[in-house]
Amino acid sequence: MAAVVIIAALLFVFINGMRKRHKEAEEVKKGVAYLKELEGQDLKEIQTNIKTVRSSMGLELADSDEDAVWSEFSNSVILGDSRAVGFYFHEFLPEEQVMAEGGGIITDATKYLDQLKTLNPDMIFLCYGLNDVGLGQWPDADDYAKDYAKVVKKLQKALPDATIYINSILPAVGVGLDADPDYPRIDEYNDALQKMCEEEGWPYIDNTQLAKEHENLYQEDGLHVETEFYKYWAANMLTEVEE
Repeated sequence: MAAVVIIAALLFVFINGMRKRHKEAEEVKKGVAYLKELEGQDLKEIQTNIKTVRSSMGLELADSDEDAVWSEFSNSVILGDSRAVGFYFHEFLPEEQVMAEGGGIITDATKYLDQLKTLNPDMIFLCYGLNDVGLGQWPDADDYAKDYAKVVKKLQKALPDATIYINSILPAVGVGLDADPDYPRIDEYNDALQKMCEEEGWPYIDNTQLAKEHENLYQEDGLHVETEFYKYWAANMLTEVEE
């Protein structure tokens, strides 16, 4: 009887070992297949795919656990225009963490240097662009990107330990496109900002797809966004934040 038990035990160990090795072999096969798939992609394409997945997960989190999204901004500051004002106006973030005002443009960011030094945030999110495009001060998108870069470098010099994130300009939609002759050119300005970020190695937050998917959350003017939009915007910002 004892011999039977021992043999049964040995068989159990052997079979489990076989199953484990089979499972490991299957995982290896999957890994090899995935690596072969990656061989056909360039680094930029891989990074884009990763960002797409992270963005999707972030947007799902915004619906399932909105508080978890906002908790990630505990040591951050948002700078921007009237669209950014909504982050504190709707009480998502404390007012001292949102340095924004209606009509704000990128060159306004440097006037908050003293406040920024006092708060000493880990992350700074720049949310400018609508007024910058509409005022006509930068009729050339590349010139705008050059001046934008100067502001970022001033912020970096003042807060060397902070990571600065550049948001793409939320597009105008519907009637908003008729509010200014240059608003239909926002994509052109975003392209210039993205190129700037790639050249400087700065994190760029692309909000283009986000705006398309949630166009129903724009206000009637086609320029500003409803309260519900902010959690998705915040989640999309976190897509670029490294763990």
